[in-house]
Amino acid sequence: MAGSSAVDNWFAPEASAALPNWKVLIVDDEPEVHNVTRLVLSNFRFEGRAIEFLHAYSAQEARNRLREHDNISVLLLDVVMETDHAGLDLVRFVREELGNHFVRIVLRTGQPGQAPEQSVIADYDINDYKEKTELTAQKLSTMMYATLRAHRDIMTIEANKRGLERVIEASAKIFSLHESHEFASAVLSQLTNLVGMER
Repeated sequence: MAGSSAVDNWFAPEASAALPNWKVLIVDDEPEVHNVTRLVLSNFRFEGRAIEFLHAYSAQEARNRLREHDNISVLLLDVVMETDHAGLDLVRFVREELGNHFVRIVLRTGQPGQAPEQSVIADYDINDYKEKTELTAQKLSTMMYATLRAHRDIMTIEANKRGLERVIEASAKIFSLHESHEFASAVLSQLTNLVGMER
C-alpha cells in the first residue's frame, strides 16, 4: 500500500523524538504560484514541524515526484496544465493507480469554469477546493493547518490499525503452540516484534 513506509517511519518509537518535516507538493505550471506559496508558508509550523516543499510544473512531473516520495502529506494541485483536466487526471492517478489515500489533495484553480466545484467534489476524491483568487496569506495558512491536521489523524489511525493487526497476528501464532517452552519462546519473539526491536 502506498505510504506504508511513511506510517512505519513516522510512528516508530525511535523516530518519535525527531519527526520529519511535512512534505507538501505544489503542482502548478505557473512559477509565481510556487514562489508565493513558498514565501507565505516559509515560517509555517505545525506541531513543531516545518514544511519541505516539493515542486512540479506539469502533471507528468508530478507523477514522478509522487513515485519518488510516498510520504507526501499535502498535494496543492492546479487543474489546467498540459490539458484542461490534467489536474483531475492526476487525482485519479494518485488514488487509483498509486493507491495512495493518505495524501490530502487540495485543488487550486484559476479557472473555476473548467472544473466546477460541486461536480469536482462529488466525482473526485479530493479534500478541498479553492479558487486561487480567494487564497489570501491568512486563508492559505488556515487551510494548511486544517489539511495537515487531517493528514496527521489519518496516519495515526493507520498506525493504530497496523498495531492491532500485529497483536491479533501475534496472538494467533502464540495460541497455536502447545509445548510450554515453545509458548515461552513465541511470547518473547512476538513481544520483540511488537515493540519494533526486530524489523
